[in-house]
Amino acid sequence: MKTVSHMRDVFRPTQEPNQTIYDAFLAEASKRNGRPIDVWLQAERDAVLKAAQDAANNPSYKLASPSMEMVRSAENYAMGSIDYGRKWVSVLVRTIEVNSG
Repeated sequence: MKTVSHMRDVFRPTQEPNQTIYDAFLAEASKRNGRPIDVWLQAERDAVLKAAQDAANNPSYKLASPSMEMVRSAENYAMGSIDYGRKWVSVLVRTIEVNSG
């Protein structure tokens, strides 16, 4: 598995589970080159969904398990933002925090 460097990423979240979900997005985004856009978009959504579901399985985070629709909604909200990945993750985590209580 390819290691993603975070030394210069000013948008990388500093708290969990946001950081782990963001890292999953970045790891998948690093594979974009040479893939059709529909393939890499879906792969990134799948990676974010899996990482968020893994976080939801950790009782210390107190999160509901997200659906793909929640992932897509958060992604749509973040589109066009300079901090796209960070915003995508933070909106998703806020959504599943709200839905967990």
